[in-house]
Amino acid sequence: MFVAKIKRTVNKYSMLESGDTVVVGVSGGPDSMALLAVLHQMQDHYHLHLQVAHLNHGFRGKEAARDAQFVHDMAQRFGLPCAMQTVDVPSFKKKSTLSSQEAAREVRYQFLEEVRKRCHASKIALGHNADDQAETVMMWLLRGTGLQGLGGIPPVRRGIIRPLIETTREEIETFLTEKNIPFVVDSSNQNPDYLRNKLRQQLFPLLKEHYNPQLVKRLTKTASIVRLDNQYLDTITHAMLEGIIVSQDSTSAVINRTALLALPVALQVRCIRSLLEQVKGNLKRITATHVNAVLKIVASDKPSKVLQLPDGIRVEKSYQQLKLTRHQSAPLPFHYSFTAMPDRVRIQEIGREMHFAIVEGNDHASTDNNPRVACLDEGKVVMPLTIRNVKPGDRFQPLGMQGEKKIKDFFIDEKVSLPERKRIPLVLCKEVVVWVGGMRIDHRLRVTKNTRKMLTIALQSEDRRNG
Repeated sequence: MFVAKIKRTVNKYSMLESGDTVVVGVSGGPDSMALLAVLHQMQDHYHLHLQVAHLNHGFRGKEAARDAQFVHDMAQRFGLPCAMQTVDVPSFKKKSTLSSQEAAREVRYQFLEEVRKRCHASKIALGHNADDQAETVMMWLLRGTGLQGLGGIPPVRRGIIRPLIETTREEIETFLTEKNIPFVVDSSNQNPDYLRNKLRQQLFPLLKEHYNPQLVKRLTKTASIVRLDNQYLDTITHAMLEGIIVSQDSTSAVINRTALLALPVALQVRCIRSLLEQVKGNLKRITATHVNAVLKIVASDKPSKVLQLPDGIRVEKSYQQLKLTRHQSAPLPFHYSFTAMPDRVRIQEIGREMHFAIVEGNDHASTDNNPRVACLDEGKVVMPLTIRNVKPGDRFQPLGMQGEKKIKDFFIDEKVSLPERKRIPLVLCKEVVVWVGGMRIDHRLRVTKNTRKMLTIALQSEDRRNG
């Protein structure tokens, strides 16, 4: 019965295709253990390849270590590979402006995405259930929201699937008991400081007892209806955008003011939200107040006006055009050091990743025209290896030059803007800059006819994932 219900949800939202490789996020709690057990049971039916993934967020000390060991042991019991990682989220939180939950969520999704890429997986499966959905809808309702918030947690979005999204917490616990499947309990789920826990422990029991015992079912049904309406309006919005956009690139968009004003107000709001999301990369810290402020200057008779929004977003009205631009602020300083050659390094502060490989021979012709790949003489590389952003006084010998040059002067010659300079990672070997990431290697470590092995370093393009 339980597995059949999950299959119906999977088929309803086309979550799985035959032969999928799926990364399963497993915390060790009841939801993720039920998810793992069900997917393992459906493995043959869908010809799935499953990869367990567990992240220790560094918040709960011995309890978190216990959870990690539990997940590792359970993955072995199911005969599945398990990718595990520990990240110091408290330190990341201090360097960012995020709350503990936001920081943990951001790091967790990055980890799952990295595992997905390594495994060439097509899907990431998470254990959100119907109670989570109802709580999310209520949280958004209490904060104030539009259709996007009332639509709750999407069952499928950008390769992330949630097979338990229509299954209640009670059904999950019954399944685990009947099948004798163990799980661990996260003590932070009892912390009354978190709004979700307050809803779960205080408000929902009250509403179920005195107003509607089917509260979870009604809220999840409402979310489903709202999502359909929202998807339809999104389709209309995208069609309308084509008629009002004058020009657009990765960091800006220019629209025709008259064409925007000709639309119904509801579509004006959605168009502005959509454009802000495209320019900014997400809608974090963008509220209805900000969107209304943009619409106010659009409707104003004044020919020009400038509005500053959170995270460096600038909105400028000039007669019949409205321009939205994203200013990239300087990233936090970063410094990663290694005594042994890493396989890959995630540079959290700039949202990029470096991949390292040692290759036999000296043939680098295939990478000559790719500035994002550096080929160095591995025999001349001296550890430790460091990745950091530029500091005053940094120098190197650009490939093809006789003497050293200040990296500041190199940036000036290459016309690299001041904000962009702090986003360029430098690779150093024993304090010597050997690569200005994505631009130029040091001449002294170039590959020659005498090179026996090459160290190749590939720099990934900057992420622009939505939040």
